[in-house]
Amino acid sequence: MDIIPRSNVVHKLEKRKLLIAINCVAGLSIFFFGYDQGMMGGVNGAVDYYQNTMKFGYPDANGTPVITNSLLQGGIVSVYYLGTLIGCLIGGSFADKYGRIKTIALGAFWAVIGASLQCSAQNHNWMICARLVNGWGTGILNAVVPVWATETAEHTSRGQFVAIEFTLNIFGVVVAYWLE
Repeated sequence: MDIIPRSNVVHKLEKRKLLIAINCVAGLSIFFFGYDQGMMGGVNGAVDYYQNTMKFGYPDANGTPVITNSLLQGGIVSVYYLGTLIGCLIGGSFADKYGRIKTIALGAFWAVIGASLQCSAQNHNWMICARLVNGWGTGILNAVVPVWATETAEHTSRGQFVAIEFTLNIFGVVVAYWLE
């Protein structure tokens, strides 16, 4: 039988405090997914982004975007969801083999790397790869975090925790649109 190291969080937080900490992490993860979904709407409307960096459009005389390559624009947006699908498919089996917490750390790592790459993207190839990497991490998190939160919750509050998590997903989209 494995002995839990003294540095593990379960020795510092117990019962209700541990559940609250787990659900805060879970909520933040799902909020990030919603934020990342909504963030591209504002980015796609930025003149410097679509005209100079990604080169799939230009502003007309009124400043309204004219998209000349909608396939490229849509591909940049949708490749994130392809990455999310791949991350979800890989995340579940990885979590069963290596544990939920290690898998969440891996997903968070890939999501941060992907977000950093997106922020620094200088052309559409770079952005497509960055969106794919970010999608992997987010997919891993979306496959594992709700399961982890419900596995640790009491049977009477599982539905409440899942409802809160996905409300935070929508709230992430709202915050992204609000900051736009």
